[in-house]
Amino acid sequence: MMPDGALNHTGNIGTRHLKMSIPADKRIGVTGPLDRQLPYVIELRVVGTPSTLQKQVQTEMVLGRLDAEKKITPEIDLSPYDGFQTGVSRKHAVILVREERLFLKDLNSTNGTRLNGLICEPDKEYRLRHGDEIMLGRLRLQLLFAVTPMVEGGTPLHGTLEPVNIPRIGKGQHILVVEDDKEVGSVFRMALELGGYKVTLVDTVTKALNIVFQIMPDAIVMDLMLPDMNGIDLLHYLKKQTIPRRIPILVVSGATGGFQMNQALEAGAERFMGKPVAVDKLVGAVSEVLKLNVAT
Repeated sequence: MMPDGALNHTGNIGTRHLKMSIPADKRIGVTGPLDRQLPYVIELRVVGTPSTLQKQVQTEMVLGRLDAEKKITPEIDLSPYDGFQTGVSRKHAVILVREERLFLKDLNSTNGTRLNGLICEPDKEYRLRHGDEIMLGRLRLQLLFAVTPMVEGGTPLHGTLEPVNIPRIGKGQHILVVEDDKEVGSVFRMALELGGYKVTLVDTVTKALNIVFQIMPDAIVMDLMLPDMNGIDLLHYLKKQTIPRRIPILVVSGATGGFQMNQALEAGAERFMGKPVAVDKLVGAVSEVLKLNVAT
């Protein structure tokens, strides 16, 4: 969503040169690893604004500014976020996959790229991890992983990871996923289907209730922040309903504070998982909550 007052420079305009004082001898260190088989989802939060860009990572993803005249269309267009004023080049940097890990590379930008405050040398690849800060010119972005394909025992922040192997532990049970972000939802669906479950994916509470009362899923995986109703309200509502059997609920949410977790558990959720969530742990958690699917 374009913030108020943002300018979209798409004409034949060069990159604004900035006067920047950066020590020439500062060089960047290596950050932690990230392995993948399934797609994973990253968030780029524009520091100092409420804006968040969420994308499923492909083989490479260019960050820059749209220039319609020169037919330059980066996958992440930072024009609406004062990209020109903050010195973002048309093709400034790229996030790419190398050897099953995420990397950042500066594309010989005019005003340079920094990772966690340190200069990235042009055309050199630097490994990325959850929580890194990327600075393009003077535009600051925080990188967060929403969904990570990781083996059990790894974390999004530390450790050496190996490609994930999704256990096929499901027996065709019907899982309802309530997630309004299509990037996250599609990865959840893919992981659960690989785990042996049948999945219905919806993006609103209204659609979720239709599924609950028509089909009676075996379990629900849901976010708390939904477009038409707060997830806590949905939990309270389902808890009060008279239905033939109990439907266990797993909450997976970016609202990771203790208050939100306690609210969800008190409202009727069996388990709470904060984002970023590893896909193998998601499949395992669904298996655990399904054991609670007993007749009421």
